[in-house]
Amino acid sequence: MLPKSGSPAVSAPPLSLEDAIALALEKNPDIQVARNEERIAKNNVHVGNAGLLPKIDFVSKGSYAENPGSSLPSSAESTTSTAQVQASYTLFNGFGNIYTFRKLKSAGELGTLQARNNIEQIIIDVSKAYYDLANAVEQLAAAGDAVEISAERLKRAKLRSEYGQANSQEVLSAMVDANNDSVSWLQAQLQKDNAERALNLLLGRSPDTSCSVGTSVTFKAVMTSDSLKASAFKGSAEYLIARKAVQQSRFDLLQARSEFFPQIAVQAGYGLSRTADGFDIGLGDTEPGVSASLSLNYNIFNGFQSVIKNQNARIALLNREILEQKAASVLEKKVADTFYAYQNSREILRFQETAMASAELNFRRTRELYILGQVTNTTFREAQLNLVQARKNIASARFEAKKLELQLMRLAGTLLKKQ
Repeated sequence: MLPKSGSPAVSAPPLSLEDAIALALEKNPDIQVARNEERIAKNNVHVGNAGLLPKIDFVSKGSYAENPGSSLPSSAESTTSTAQVQASYTLFNGFGNIYTFRKLKSAGELGTLQARNNIEQIIIDVSKAYYDLANAVEQLAAAGDAVEISAERLKRAKLRSEYGQANSQEVLSAMVDANNDSVSWLQAQLQKDNAERALNLLLGRSPDTSCSVGTSVTFKAVMTSDSLKASAFKGSAEYLIARKAVQQSRFDLLQARSEFFPQIAVQAGYGLSRTADGFDIGLGDTEPGVSASLSLNYNIFNGFQSVIKNQNARIALLNREILEQKAASVLEKKVADTFYAYQNSREILRFQETAMASAELNFRRTRELYILGQVTNTTFREAQLNLVQARKNIASARFEAKKLELQLMRLAGTLLKKQ
């Protein structure tokens, strides 16, 4: 007969959900990528990236020109050589560089929100895989109990048959039920192994790593529906991303408007400059000097490019505002659906606990009567199946309620704060 459980002789210590999440935060490759993308977004938040710092270059060049129309032979050819350190800075461009910096800051905050949203989703996936494995362990244990009960029944039927107290049909019936329970145990073992590999993958470990989890569940106090909704609008990463996208579009519009203003720039240089007759590249016999220039550039017409860019920025902002409204409605629906699903799952769990107590009591009494020969095989089998199913149902209900609780925490923006 099959053993009750497929666990190895020396099993790993039970892994708590908190330990599993901590391991995922350290080893999960998707979390590592999310954090690196957050670092990129933060690195981009710099005044130099927005054009608010001067630009310094070393410039060296030589130019040769012929002047065939010159009346002086010495002026027919000339060579200009320069070697300078030049600094340039935009004094004013319609505040475009300031809006660029504000957009970069907003983009950095958006990157943090996106990374948080991705990490929260992976934590939810880890939690789901953890409780799926815990449920699979409970299902396997229930299947193992069914195997043991059927094995005892088959053994008793054979003994009764040897003493002439049972016919061959009773033995065959017990044998069929024992085989069916063995098949169910094998299927439960396969589901447990698959669930174990799925969890290991999310934890960044080898899929074949031995992994055991706890099966006890403690429920936390959950806020009211209205409190959850208020917390979700303040803390839901997915909704905050939609709001931040609106802010990004506003900066895009301000940047587009800045193109209607003049641009004022200053340039200063320090170095050597020499102009010589004929072809004579070199900087000999020159003294370093300072040069400076102030320029104003105002675009009068560029084929309506600035106008079109401004119009498109307005439309993009309108789209972002529409999407934010949609995100608010979706979030409100998610909170309501998940909250009432959680409440319903807790109620189902209470019913399953009552059913479990009744099934255990019914099986004990039926078993006693079966040993005394006062109930049929069919009645005993029915009591056995009811008990096994009650154990499976209560495990599934318990872990489903816990997964919904974690979803509520994510919607409220408290999932990472609790870890």
